[in-house]
Amino acid sequence: MNFANIITVVRLLLTPIIIWLILSHYYSFALIFFIISGLSDALDGFIAEQFNQKTVLGSYLDPIADKTLIVSSILALAYVGSIPSWLVILIVSRDLAILGAVIVSWLAESSLKIEPIISSKINTFLQIVYIGLLLLNNSISDSMNDLSTYILPVFSILIAFSTLSSWFSYLLLWLRSMGIVNGNR
Repeated sequence: MNFANIITVVRLLLTPIIIWLILSHYYSFALIFFIISGLSDALDGFIAEQFNQKTVLGSYLDPIADKTLIVSSILALAYVGSIPSWLVILIVSRDLAILGAVIVSWLAESSLKIEPIISSKINTFLQIVYIGLLLLNNSISDSMNDLSTYILPVFSILIAFSTLSSWFSYLLLWLRSMGIVNGNR
């Protein structure tokens, strides 16, 4: 296991700490660990690229660490009442649908190759920023009322649209890979 993969494993291990901090209402500390986790994501990618440390293990670990952090944080923040339930349902349903498509493809012995697409990268970026803003909002006093009044609701709508866009894009890719939809259009 190389250094980039070790950083990814550490990031994966930070997730339960972040979730515990959220559930314990230590939002400032959760935000600090969330930022550290985000920086480690950038660092492991940089190291893998610059020092030729890309591995098959890393290609699996990195998205697992990302999804574990994002979905766990979304669920924990929903539990403490920081995220609208309709948005949680949309985000988690998309990720479960993608997981289900991968399982069905594997069982059908299809040659599905999941690679991040631009709409998914945008969606992930928006979700990370949203989680960070929620943690910031929860950790400060009411002095930043504009954050909860204007910015977070706008982010909720942006994430809903980006989640639906990403979900639809992956659905089309999956339908093409399964031969259900012709890919020549």
